[in-house]
Amino acid sequence: MSPSGPIDWSPMIVGFIAGFVSRIVSIKSGRSHYPGYPSGYISQVALAIIAAIIGSSIIVSLVSKQFTAATFLTLAATQFRDVRATERTTLEKEEGLILVSRGAGYIEGIAITYEARNYLAMLIALATSVGVEYLGVIIGGIIGIVTIVIGEIYMAGPHMGDVVEVEPAKIRFEKGSLLYVGDVMMMEVGLPHSRERYEQEGIGVIITPKGPRGQSALWNVSQRQAISHEVASAVGAQKDVGYPEQTPLCRMDMPKGSGRAALSILPVQHDVQAVIRAIKKTPMLESGKWSPIRSPILNRKELD
Repeated sequence: MSPSGPIDWSPMIVGFIAGFVSRIVSIKSGRSHYPGYPSGYISQVALAIIAAIIGSSIIVSLVSKQFTAATFLTLAATQFRDVRATERTTLEKEEGLILVSRGAGYIEGIAITYEARNYLAMLIALATSVGVEYLGVIIGGIIGIVTIVIGEIYMAGPHMGDVVEVEPAKIRFEKGSLLYVGDVMMMEVGLPHSRERYEQEGIGVIITPKGPRGQSALWNVSQRQAISHEVASAVGAQKDVGYPEQTPLCRMDMPKGSGRAALSILPVQHDVQAVIRAIKKTPMLESGKWSPIRSPILNRKELD
């Protein structure tokens, strides 16, 4: 293909379709996905179009020896870094309006994913367009489908259910006002009517790590806050502003330091299985993935 000759638009068209589809399939509505409202969909579709055009246009520009255009497209791609900052700012402003907040770690994870999916769409569009250019439309289309599937698997990431076990536990009180979930002490509940509500309507679960990776995640405060948020989103929380005793709480088993955690909540919908599913589906945050922390108690048990 020469600069003056006819341009074959097939690589760009097929690459654009692959990149656009890869971004669109990641848009899911619901309590644990973003966005979940019409204006959010519009912005995501617009970003999908831009990312797919940039990725699919690079090979056409290079083959046509339009190096200036290729350089411009590369510079345009760098502007997606602002998407992450914008998303982070938006979610941080929402934190004060959410009764059970996501936490800084969860917000950063969402912002990183939001930015990365645009880059992934560009890479898929680029890989597909290169395949079409040098291997033909059919092989290029297959490359597009394969890269979309691989991208979705990679971006799904690990969840807490991969590294922990979750089981129901009884809520009880000791010494009058100390709230326990199983044998894990949670907090002091001073008001008598709040204690009655916990005993009658509360749900408690014990979270046990399967190994070191699960322990490192549970020791991470941001991860436990993310768990509390996901559980409250799944079953609701009987909480309002100014009532700290009604706040869902995920706390480590202290002072024993067994590596386990427990969660207590006053739910709107009393569904223990929904609580367990929400915990298992909570994404593992970047900040707590690779910490080498291990419980001395678990180490001794393994030696025994």
